[in-house]
Amino acid sequence: MKSIIQPPFAAPEEFVMALKPEGRGCERWVIFSENKLLIHSTDKTLPDRCPFALESNLYIGMYEGNHLFTSRIKEPKTAPSGWEWSDLRQLHGLMDDRSFALSGRALQLINWQQKNTYCGSCGEKMTHREHERCLECLACGHLSYPNLSPVTMALVRREDKILLARSPHFPDNMYSVLAGYVDPGETLEQCVAREVFEEVGLRVKNIRYFGSQPWPFSHSLLMAFCCDWEAGEIEIDPTEIEDANWYEKGNLPEIPSPLSIARLLIDSF
Repeated sequence: MKSIIQPPFAAPEEFVMALKPEGRGCERWVIFSENKLLIHSTDKTLPDRCPFALESNLYIGMYEGNHLFTSRIKEPKTAPSGWEWSDLRQLHGLMDDRSFALSGRALQLINWQQKNTYCGSCGEKMTHREHERCLECLACGHLSYPNLSPVTMALVRREDKILLARSPHFPDNMYSVLAGYVDPGETLEQCVAREVFEEVGLRVKNIRYFGSQPWPFSHSLLMAFCCDWEAGEIEIDPTEIEDANWYEKGNLPEIPSPLSIARLLIDSF
């Protein structure tokens, strides 16, 4: 097992996070209409200028000499000739990996900015702080940082088999590892043990960290673990799980695409 993994949406090592552009450089724009990305129809690249009039934009940082900006247009608009609006998930494997990852970062940041336009405490307009990625209410002092929701994933092994389960919201016939949000006051390892027990009634041991992945669609940070079965037989919680079973390596059901670290976790088996 590799000690360091580079899953989709992980920022390229060469990326430099910054709050405002400094020095010369070309521009690249990550422009959204709702959650669809403006992309070149043929080579799937990002535009070097914004073809729309914008009320605001957000600077992301610098990558390979390019200043990266993001924005979301308020009203749906027809894409310019040679360009198209595409769902970001569907662009995995079509865009280059680094532009894809930075587009995911942009989506998270633009969502955060738009959801915090006004102060949640007093209703006044929020402004960007100068020296950190933070929105501040000058009226009451309320601060808003980009929010991340921690999620654990668990690959449970029992001898030469792994546990895979199916959630009601999965695509037809899709199975994956167990996952759940971390509760306040809970360690990541405690979350793994709790989620496995709550969802399928099993006790686990030897909980080991595998890797992590930013997940922009739900503002989550996915943290993957391997663990071993300790006790119990499968007894699913029907409000969370439709089906769960043990699978041998050569007889796996349909599993997630390489977009998610869940696939990397399963492939490590």
